[in-house]
Amino acid sequence: MHHKLPLEIEPYRAAHGGVILEGELPLNTMPRLTEQLLSDEGVVSVKMEFDLDEVDMPYMRGHFSCKVSLSCERCLEAMDVNLDVDCLLAMVISELKVEGLAEQYEPWLLESNEPVALSAIVEDELILSLPLIAKHESACLPNDVWLSEAEDNQAEEKTVSPFAVLSDLKKKK
Repeated sequence: MHHKLPLEIEPYRAAHGGVILEGELPLNTMPRLTEQLLSDEGVVSVKMEFDLDEVDMPYMRGHFSCKVSLSCERCLEAMDVNLDVDCLLAMVISELKVEGLAEQYEPWLLESNEPVALSAIVEDELILSLPLIAKHESACLPNDVWLSEAEDNQAEEKTVSPFAVLSDLKKKK
C-alpha cells in the first residue's frame, strides 16, 4: 500500500500488479471540479484498489471522500456538502467492449497504455457525485419571503379568469 499518491498511474500495469493506493489529493489539483465550487481548499481522501477479476478483466475499485463548498440554489449562501463516492470501474480499450461488461462495472475507457493523471480519475468521479441542485436541507430563506397560506389564498382569489368577462356578459342577457 502506498501512502504518497503518484501524479500518474499506468492502470493496466496497476491492475496486473494488484496495486493499492491510499492517500490524499488537494482539491486545487482538480480544476474542472473546483470551477463548480466556492472554494478550492481542502483534500480528498483516496483509496484505489487495482486488480483482475475472475475473467481477467482489469478493474479499479475506488473510494473518495471530501467536503466541498457549494452555493445553495435557494439562498445563494455557502453550504458544505460531504461527498462520499464508491466506484467500480472496468478498464476497456474500445467502446465495443463496453456492451459486454458485467453489470457491476462502470466503463473506464482507456484508448492506450499511456499513464493517466490520478487526479483526473478522482475528479471525474467527484464531479459525477455533485448534487444536481445544491440546497440546504432546512428552510434557509427568511420568513418574509414565504407567503402565508392566507396570503396565498388571497392571491389566488385576486387572479381573474380570462373567461370571467364572458360570464358577466352571459349574466347581462
